[in-house]
Amino acid sequence: MKSRFDVLLEDLGGRFTRDDIPKIRDAILALRQVMELPVSYLNPSSGYHPVVVFKKRFGRIVKEVPVSLLELKILNRYNMPGWRREVEFWLDNDIVLHESLLGVDAIIIGDPRTLNRVGDALRRIAQYMSVRPRKLVLFYNSVYMDYGGGKYILITLRGNDIELRLIRMKLSEAASYLGKAVEYMDSAFGNKNIEFYKVLFTYATSTYSTFDWFFHKYVYPNLNPEQREFLEEMQDYRNFLRLLYSHVNRLNKDRLGDSVGIRVIRRGNPHRPLEIEISFTNRGIQIGRYIRTAHISFMV
Repeated sequence: MKSRFDVLLEDLGGRFTRDDIPKIRDAILALRQVMELPVSYLNPSSGYHPVVVFKKRFGRIVKEVPVSLLELKILNRYNMPGWRREVEFWLDNDIVLHESLLGVDAIIIGDPRTLNRVGDALRRIAQYMSVRPRKLVLFYNSVYMDYGGGKYILITLRGNDIELRLIRMKLSEAASYLGKAVEYMDSAFGNKNIEFYKVLFTYATSTYSTFDWFFHKYVYPNLNPEQREFLEEMQDYRNFLRLLYSHVNRLNKDRLGDSVGIRVIRRGNPHRPLEIEISFTNRGIQIGRYIRTAHISFMV
């Protein structure tokens, strides 16, 4: 007795050509693996039904057949789920590969042009990573890096923008695994998201030298005149930075919110403390004059 999957492949071979069956089979099996990734676009736990729409050009005509990845059946207007997530797979262009990438087992799905661009970026990022993942999934413009135990780092590239998402992973773990790749991504790409900047801050507080780099790139240039004047009047500016670093380093970065509030009480004028708020946003790191919550407070 034929399995549901075999019947589906026969039906799809009739809709397209018999020569397309091996590619269709590989695509369905690979996409079902993507579907099983936690918080992936196709994961049904989000409440959406995962659907792949197979497409192929026959001259001027484009034939398309939607298939349920969950139920392994061809869909039509009568049984099409209302809440669905669709991905298009062009049989005459898109590819499915299982190969070693960066010395790691990888599943690669998508159109070659996008995959080449994302793959090149991933190779450059991997040069600086402290710990490489156990497995990789390149899914069009997204990269799932599997670190085992259900822990993933998801990188999505859109043009020159990069988005980082952690799945069941702490900020401190991500910063440790990525290492200097965080600095590379910060300099090589344009817009980033909040989660990236939280990882960046966590990475920057791992050593004094990385904190010094972070402070002079993101904090000092964006201080207002009063804040900058206070720092410039310090008798030993470097000692102040080391003192600030010692407090920042003790923060629990795994419970980091969207901002870090710093209050510096001046012995000469204790009623007028210096306040600096470091905020993480989708538009970058912003520096504020007043803090909402004091996460760090010390006297100089």
